[in-house]
Amino acid sequence: MATLIFLINLFFFVIYVLILIRVILSYIPHSAFHPLIQPIYALTEPILSPIRQGLPPMRIGFDASPIVAIILLWFLQRIILWILISF
Repeated sequence: MATLIFLINLFFFVIYVLILIRVILSYIPHSAFHPLIQPIYALTEPILSPIRQGLPPMRIGFDASPIVAIILLWFLQRIILWILISF
């Protein structure tokens, strides 16, 4: 059971880090098709895109989808861990 909890926490940690890297990349000029950057986009876009579509457009040039994604993922992680621990 401890191994499963560790793997779940590791999975969510990796996703959090990838989203944070994506946020940092938004402030640095880069090509989304670069071989080192393309996997980051490929792994985070399925998470961020639906959230981005559901949020109203912000006129200040700020993309809130990473913040919303991290909050939703955190809740999902807590729910999954709570279910596992309760068994």
